[in-house]
Amino acid sequence: MSYAVLSVPDFALRSLQRSDPSLCGRAVALVAGEGRRARVTEASAEAARVAPGLAATLAMSRCPGIVLRQREPESEVEAHRLLLAAAFTLSPRVESTGPGCCTVDLRGADMPRTESLMRLRAAELAAFGLAPRIGAGATPLLAAYAARCADPVLVVGDAAGFLGPLPLSFAAPTPAQEAVLKGWGVATLGALTRLSKAEVGARLGSEGVLLYERAAGESTRVLRLVEPARSFAAEWAYDPPVESTEPLLFKMRRYAERIALELRGAGLVADRLSLTLLLEDETDHRREFRLPEPGADTDGWLRVLSGHLATVRTEARVSAVRLVASPARPPEKQEGLFDTGLRDGAAFWENLARVAAIVGDDRVGTPEPLDTHRPDAFAMRRPSESVAPSGEAPVHPPFGPTLRRFRPPWPAAVTCESGVPSRLEGGRLEGRVRAALGPWRASGQWWGPGAWELETWQVELSGGGIYQISRSAGAWQVEGMLD
Repeated sequence: MSYAVLSVPDFALRSLQRSDPSLCGRAVALVAGEGRRARVTEASAEAARVAPGLAATLAMSRCPGIVLRQREPESEVEAHRLLLAAAFTLSPRVESTGPGCCTVDLRGADMPRTESLMRLRAAELAAFGLAPRIGAGATPLLAAYAARCADPVLVVGDAAGFLGPLPLSFAAPTPAQEAVLKGWGVATLGALTRLSKAEVGARLGSEGVLLYERAAGESTRVLRLVEPARSFAAEWAYDPPVESTEPLLFKMRRYAERIALELRGAGLVADRLSLTLLLEDETDHRREFRLPEPGADTDGWLRVLSGHLATVRTEARVSAVRLVASPARPPEKQEGLFDTGLRDGAAFWENLARVAAIVGDDRVGTPEPLDTHRPDAFAMRRPSESVAPSGEAPVHPPFGPTLRRFRPPWPAAVTCESGVPSRLEGGRLEGRVRAALGPWRASGQWWGPGAWELETWQVELSGGGIYQISRSAGAWQVEGMLD
């Protein structure tokens, strides 16, 4: 097994069905030509008694309710890119042989592992709407023959045994050659290869020798290799524009499937997703998602994106969408011997990403103090995947009351007498100040645009309770309660 061929039967029709959800499960046929000259080129399994070459009018009479459509080049290009992405997960040497067909050079690959990968890719592409046939053999031609007979994967070990019963049409003889061979009683590839190659060449010439080599699977050629994807993005339009999430998510899944496969073929993952909705009024809605766990899981991406789209309200309908994945190297780390990790890491990161898609990336994570003297200054960082062992107890234990902060702080109205707070109204608090301790003043960043100045007091209300209040930029707020 040195080569593999990935081929999708009825490629144009399956590409169209994959891009249009209204065609799923319906009788569909592709037609070429117009008016009375329109002929069926491909038909779905649901279109009973409709075969390629049938007139369009006759197809409608034989199968009432059949949907007749023209080919859609954009859908075919996207489906072919998906097929190429799947091929690059098998080997970095891939040829785009034709629409819905690509050839892979497997020389040097681990064959048992590659065969398992081919079966996995076949099942994956079938779930994506493309039902491929994958064949493998010693030559590109033999692999192509195997793909035509595969269901869905066929690896040819015994070439002579496999080729023997195949019909002569597999070798593509000319009508004149077929007529001569039929007179000889040759109807299969095995019957032809049992003849002498020299005798076939003497009677049919050089073209006969080439036919003989094709029948024996001996024909070899140099693959015209293509480059793998360098950017991992997709953009598609809606005509007419859409105003609900269902059509957005349907196509978003189709394009995300291709992007994820391209990343996996390049040995990469995505650490960020960028979504842009282009609106009918020529404005746009943009959002970038930082994935807590870099990966190429389409289902995880879609849960994050759908969670965000459920909160989006636009002034106009969506006319186009752009989805971009930022590539990154797969994370590699070694767990500590005594670290405590997550029981279900995948579920944790997925739920975290869905929350971030709704409330924003800057509001989800683990708080980490900033290198500044400003009280309670922190930033949200990516949570750790494991909990390290607790450190030693501090030499000096905590002393004094504990400040339980309100997040966010409560806005307050404070009345002062001789510069000392005398009455407080804020949040659920209202009352006279019995005692006040302070002020403690702090400032910083005075040399830049982020200058700050803070005045802090601790007050006891007549109705009970000790609270910490502060004034910044002329506004008071209740920071928390002391207990």
